[in-house]
Order: sequence, then C-alpha cells, then structure tokens
Amino acid sequence: MKLMYIASLDFYTKPNPSYHLMTTMLEDVLNNGIEVLLLGCAEDGISKHIPDFLEKHPLFTHHLVSSPKVAKANFARRYLNGIRYSNAIGKLIKKYIKECDLIFVQSSPTVLYTLHYARKYAGNKKIIYNVQDMFPGSSIASGVMPQKWMQVIFYALQKIAYKKSDIITAISEDMKDKLIEQGVSEDKIRVILNWFDDSSVHEVSWSDNRFVRKYNMSPEKFYVQYAGTMGYVFDYEMVINVADKLKEHKDIVFQMIGEGSQKELFIQTAKDRGLDNIVFLPLEQQEMVSDVYSACSVCFIPLKKGVIGNSVPSKAGLLMACKRAIITSVDKNSDYYNMVNKYAGVAVANDEPDDMVRAILQMNNSRDVCIQYGKTGYEYARELYSRSNNMKKYLNLFKECVADT
Repeated sequence: MKLMYIASLDFYTKPNPSYHLMTTMLEDVLNNGIEVLLLGCAEDGISKHIPDFLEKHPLFTHHLVSSPKVAKANFARRYLNGIRYSNAIGKLIKKYIKECDLIFVQSSPTVLYTLHYARKYAGNKKIIYNVQDMFPGSSIASGVMPQKWMQVIFYALQKIAYKKSDIITAISEDMKDKLIEQGVSEDKIRVILNWFDDSSVHEVSWSDNRFVRKYNMSPEKFYVQYAGTMGYVFDYEMVINVADKLKEHKDIVFQMIGEGSQKELFIQTAKDRGLDNIVFLPLEQQEMVSDVYSACSVCFIPLKKGVIGNSVPSKAGLLMACKRAIITSVDKNSDYYNMVNKYAGVAVANDEPDDMVRAILQMNNSRDVCIQYGKTGYEYARELYSRSNNMKKYLNLFKECVADT
C-alpha cells in the first residue's frame, strides 16, 4: 500500500501540535510497512522541513512546493497563497496518483481546492479528509470573521469540500456533531482523537524536572499554567479576570507559556491592570513537553465561546498523560465540558470567571484534589488518547479504504 499524504500549507514551518501529531503518525505508518509520498510546502526562510527520521526512511518520499512567508494576520494574502499552493499540489497529484492507493488530506482554509484536484485525478481511490480545525467555524468563533456575507460564502464552499471526500476524520465527538449540523452524513465520519505519544510523554517528578530548575520554581507556590498558542481561540480575558480576582493570593501564580497573535495585547492588559501574579515565559522545545506540563499544579485552558467543536485543545491528552488536573472555560454541556468534569478536573462555562476562581481556590486549599484529578485523568486518557490506540484506528481505516477500491 502507498499513501499520498497532502500536508497543509503551514504543516512543516515550526514544531506546532499538528507537526508533532502528524510526524508521529507518518512514523507509525512507515513502520507498519506502508509507503508514504508526502506532498507539502517549503516555506521561504525555513531551512529544514522534513525531519531526518522521515527523510532517511526507505519507504518515504516527498515533493515540496516553494511558498512565500505570509503574516498570519493577513487573511486575504494567506488565502490567495493557499489557493496557489493547492494549484501546485494539484499538478503533483496528477503526476503521482497512479503509484498511490489512497489520499490523505490535512485540513486548511483552502482545502476545497486541494480536494478538487484530488477528486479530479483519484478515480476510484479513496480520499480521507482529516479535519483538525473546522473552517470557517473556528474563525467565526474566535472573532476573526465577523462579516456575515463572508461566513455564508465560506460555509457554502466548505460543504463542497465535504462532498469531494470519501471519509472525514474528526478529532472529537463535538466536531462530529458540527459536521452533521452542516449536512455531512454520519456514515461518512470517523472520530479519531488527537493523541499524546505514550512512548515519550509522561509525568516528570519535581526533583528531576528541567523546567522547574530552569525557572527556580518553588514547591510552595500553586502554579496555574497555560502552555501553548495564545491565538484568537485563547480567551486571555478570562485569565485576566480570574487573575485579578486572585491577586491577593500571593501563593497562586499564573504561568503563561508560549507565543501567539494575542500575546502582546495580553501582556499589555496584564500590565495595565497591575497583575504581577501573571508570569509570561517563552515556548519550550518539543522535548521539554513532559517537563513543562509536569511542573504545573493545574493546567488552565480558557476557550472562547463556540470554539469547541470547531477546534479541540490538543494539550488535554498531554496533560492527562502527565497526571495533571485541568481547569477549562468552555461551552457548557459540550462533550469536552462533560469529559473534563467527569474525569480530569473542572470545566466551567465561558462566561463564569467566578466559578473558575472557586475551582482554583478549592484545588489550592486541598492540593490532594489536584493529585486525584491527575490520577483519574491519566487512567481515562491512557487508552482513549494514546498514540498506539488511535494509530490502530488510522491503520485499520487505511486498510478498509484500499480494500474497498
């Protein structure tokens, strides 16, 4: 079997969560004897796009399309560049499709154009569309697409994209519900969760923790941590409101780790409010994931209303693998909301900062509660969010699709 894997435009530009997930996926696919032809992007200014362990694998080949670097905030230029990228990928699909048995396409705002070429040249070969973020739903929920006319147009285009694929993989039950709401047949959808790498992600003790030593962290403090992208789906205003209500509690530290489009505004707002209980730190390298998450007392995942379903926080599984409790602000009664409350910590509604304050105070006053949430979350995630379990689902899906052609 040979898999044609079509990466999104920004897949290999930096070690983001998608990069981590899909490189481990490709590694497992190759190690199960499946050939992979990767079609992807070579962004200007990036010296290394393909990791050595893939490039040197005898079953792996790739072709990259050169692409200019475009600012993330410039939606129009990014979208036009995405169309240009899809057109170039289309030529590669036409050239190499005969040697492949199956097409796997990563999601992106311009995925419709890639799927158009995939459908045009695939014949009876199956096309799997892997949805990581729903477009335009995620953009609408995060507030970057307020124009109703744009929403109507892009929803219509996205429905065409759904029709051009044979199978759609969603990364949560909430996302599956969103797809069905938009007219996708339930029979076409497979739910396969984003995973943590159970061979490498694990709890790191305080005494052995490199992140703890790097920042001279105190075991007497209660660290409320967010580590990840501070973009439009990240509700920094919730962090500000909660930190403001807890600023007299000198033992509680809000540790904000990472970069993103909202970080500068977040920093300035915290400064204007005099919130010295919020500490901003840079993003760590991928190999520090276990140390970073193991260093927190509890992980704070603040999401804007409407985000869940259109997108899913990739860090939940990682945190549970590190036996850490989660507190999150999210759409009430979503599958994610219910999962966190049942197994991993406390979920509150997006507009209830007082409930978040109470949860943090309860955990700080009785830190055994955090430990217990960490244990129950770990037991829940060990099977559901593990790399080995979810990759079995992908491998079975690939075999099913090829057998049907």
